Amino acid sequence: MARKATQKKKRAAANPKNSAARTFMELVDHFSYEQGPSPRPKGLTNFTFFAGAGFSKAWDPKAPVGSELFTIKPNVIEKVADVGALARMFGLSSLDDIEPDQLRQIVYQIDMYERYPDVRSRYVDEQNLRMFRGALRAAVVDRYDQITNLNYFDAAGEKFPLIDPTDQQNAILGFFRHLHTRIDGSQGPAEGIRTQFVTTNYDYVIETILDNVLAPDDTLFLYTYRGFTPIQVVNEPNMAPVHEHWLVQHLLKINGGFEILRRGDDYILDYSRRSPAQIIRDPPILMLASREQDYSDPYFKTVFPKVVRLMRDTAVLLIVGYSLPPDDALIRFFIRQFAEEPEDGKGKFVFYIGPGNDREKRAVLEEVFPSMEREDAPMLITYNGGFDAFAAECLKYADPLFT
Repeated sequence: MARKATQKKKRAAANPKNSAARTFMELVDHFSYEQGPSPRPKGLTNFTFFAGAGFSKAWDPKAPVGSELFTIKPNVIEKVADVGALARMFGLSSLDDIEPDQLRQIVYQIDMYERYPDVRSRYVDEQNLRMFRGALRAAVVDRYDQITNLNYFDAAGEKFPLIDPTDQQNAILGFFRHLHTRIDGSQGPAEGIRTQFVTTNYDYVIETILDNVLAPDDTLFLYTYRGFTPIQVVNEPNMAPVHEHWLVQHLLKINGGFEILRRGDDYILDYSRRSPAQIIRDPPILMLASREQDYSDPYFKTVFPKVVRLMRDTAVLLIVGYSLPPDDALIRFFIRQFAEEPEDGKGKFVFYIGPGNDREKRAVLEEVFPSMEREDAPMLITYNGGFDAFAAECLKYADPLFT
């Protein structure tokens, strides 16, 4: 039965008359739980969204891509060191923005000073290195807020606020609301679809979506596993230290997040607005662009195995708004875990959503999945537009009886 269903879905995906949105919703219909006198048992199926900057941009067109976000003003860094010191250490001028290539070099230099104390210059030590790193992270948060405001958590309303959503935002919310209803546990072991998230983004877009899919008196923090267990969430003790398996979804931030703060060996999630001075003193966990990425921080060692496990346990993968450049070897490694060998890709589907064309997308993913060219596994379906348009098109097929 499962083999016939897979063959049916492959024929649907290969038929040019079937759009990517229709094919996706056919998969949703197939893997959703069933009601009635004799429903077919289906178990739980992971639909995982691998979200890049294009995901946030679909939600908010002003959301910055990497080159925009990492072009920062030196004024925040000058809270740590004066202009002369910055010029001597990094060749910076208070009159010019720090360009992405300069930022990569600065972060690399700080990483090397931390990793190899013997190469530090005369007036560099553990303390001012932490201050420099905090200032860089504060500058990135400040830059994001300059481009488009972060959607900070509203403590009074106990929600991520969403006032007057746009048509595009309503389409994305409707899309995830539909997926949210495709699971049921009332008849014993849970069955249906679980939506999971892996992202390279620092922002709060996914949290805003997940929180507003739920009822006004409910909260995403009850149902969202971060790959680690924070001891505190928005100034309250963690209300769900251990999640129930079928109720929980992953939100794994590969590069850290503006809200993730360290407390000794533990972490808290702080979604409140903080001043640059507060961020410098207590910086979030962020992997900033560098000439040599250093993922030795305990946060990444905790979260990365969860990413690998989730990718291997996923049946339908949606890569949204991420170009997968060749130099992002780690990201490609994670995605490769979805189907490391040809046998792993059989019966699995990958949707590649974002600007571009079919040929370009297939060429990229054939580099990630060498078996795709020979075995057509995993099955690739492309959508050459924004995620908001994809979501809106999917909603046209939201009635499970459309087939």
